[in-house]
Amino acid sequence: MIANNYFTDDEDLKLFFEHLIDWASIVKSTEGEEFFEHELYKKTNNPRYEMAPSSVEEAVELYRSSLESLGEFFGKDVSQLSSIMDKKHLRYENGKVIFPDETTSIYEKFRDTGLMPFSISREAGGLGLPGTMSAFYGMIMARADVSFCMTVALLNLAQIVSRYGTEEQIENFAAKAATGETLFAMSLTEPDFGSDLNNVRTTAVKMEDGHYRLNGTKRFISQGCGLGPYPSSLLTLARTGNGGARGLSVFLVKSEDVTVAGIETKMGIHASPTCEIVYENSYGELLGQEGLGLTRYTTGMTNFMRLGSAACGPGSAAGAYFESKKYAEERQQFGKSIGEIPAVAEMLHKIQREVNAMRLLTFETARVVDMYQHHQIRLEKAHKEDREIRKDERVKKWGNLATVLTPISKYYCSEEGHKCAGLAIQIHGGAGYTEDYDVARIFRDSRINTIYEGTSQIHVRIAVGAIVAGMSGEGNFKKYLESIKSEIESPSKFLNEQSQIFEDAIAKFKSIEDDQAKERVAENLMIITSRYLCSMLYEKALIKLKQNNQFDRWSKDCRAYLIDSTAISKACIYRIENAV
Repeated sequence: MIANNYFTDDEDLKLFFEHLIDWASIVKSTEGEEFFEHELYKKTNNPRYEMAPSSVEEAVELYRSSLESLGEFFGKDVSQLSSIMDKKHLRYENGKVIFPDETTSIYEKFRDTGLMPFSISREAGGLGLPGTMSAFYGMIMARADVSFCMTVALLNLAQIVSRYGTEEQIENFAAKAATGETLFAMSLTEPDFGSDLNNVRTTAVKMEDGHYRLNGTKRFISQGCGLGPYPSSLLTLARTGNGGARGLSVFLVKSEDVTVAGIETKMGIHASPTCEIVYENSYGELLGQEGLGLTRYTTGMTNFMRLGSAACGPGSAAGAYFESKKYAEERQQFGKSIGEIPAVAEMLHKIQREVNAMRLLTFETARVVDMYQHHQIRLEKAHKEDREIRKDERVKKWGNLATVLTPISKYYCSEEGHKCAGLAIQIHGGAGYTEDYDVARIFRDSRINTIYEGTSQIHVRIAVGAIVAGMSGEGNFKKYLESIKSEIESPSKFLNEQSQIFEDAIAKFKSIEDDQAKERVAENLMIITSRYLCSMLYEKALIKLKQNNQFDRWSKDCRAYLIDSTAISKACIYRIENAV
């Protein structure tokens, strides 16, 4: 992998940070207009709140310096070990998972930077950064190594404990994750039930001491074994009541209280353990309330990880781009570099514009989450009633919108990220099909992104119904799209054409009477929606870049992206029109 600072060497990523992100609204929504936690630090002198900013400017400077440090570490340390960790794999011996020494050492080195707990609240000793910053982190980390990115992202699941746990749980689980003493894992999937979480069979029985004993088996549990001497805390979905969602609860179970029955031998992400976990009267602590495991806590976990998965798409695709650009500039054929051959140059440009489209969508989704989530958490910490929180205008507006954008982003970025990795293989030619170049690993690792945290097909099912409902009458999604388009003074003919295709696709999709036929073509509506949204965000970005020296290149990339998207949308609506 190229050794460089993965933030400062990426002109487009810096462009997002400096010009395209509305930091004022994000910081104020995250910290509160009164900058609550800075005021708390002034009153209490609690060191956990020492880094809480007192102004928008202070927050942005903190964010910038942290990304520069993160880019340096992942670009010059992690990236140089990614191939080694991939080739050494993991071993399973006598009930234990053996990691390469490099994995443990780089984990300890990253822990010492203080950058690891980016999403964990300051209350629990974390950095308490907004979702938009989590997206930046994910993109930088995934460019260097998807496996290690997963380890760090999963550790930040501790944010769900700092949100819903007791004071004791926050100290025993979340605070220990913030210092890197423990890792975290989502223990949801079972051998016979993948995404069908309603039918989870693992049971939890309450004992006289108020705690629970769990029995059952979980499969495909990433990082369920911990990492070397560092154990994991397993956020375990188990049944406490009758069938259905209302009978499920979430428990905190330590990895030393379960058995790791084995690990999967996988196509990619070789340095990330995917475990089978057996619970035999395993001790567990209830998180929050019984019966809300699936509807509240699991949803909170999966949405957090799905946004991280969306960020992983442009992250790994950026890695594919920079590796391919270097190869294309150095590889000579027919008396010139292959980067000068129009067909190769077009592949490079396609990766670059797709990376930026994915970034636009991911950052927009993160912004929507930031506009309500921190406010909602403050209401929860103030012990407001659930009914009152649900009625809060900010929570209702932005929360509903986030439920639509999160699956769209996860779907689009995972699918397009993998396609970009495929283009990188093609640019490298026969060399790309060998393990001599990092693009082979990038391609293998990117494939998992379309599967974990819910397959692309699951996200189509989640999103399409919400898209159709949100476009009716005074629907929230309809108003949202109209608000974006209203900011674009002179929409291109391609954007106007996509707008018409999108509206026609909604109407024609709704008119399909055969439910099975409707489900068969649902992905086409997802693609039309994703590309229309990215196209609007691309043209909106150009407004902010008019005085920037990158405007001409971005304008050309935007036009090419919209032409691609219009052509693809025409093919998709043709399939919807002819659904059988």
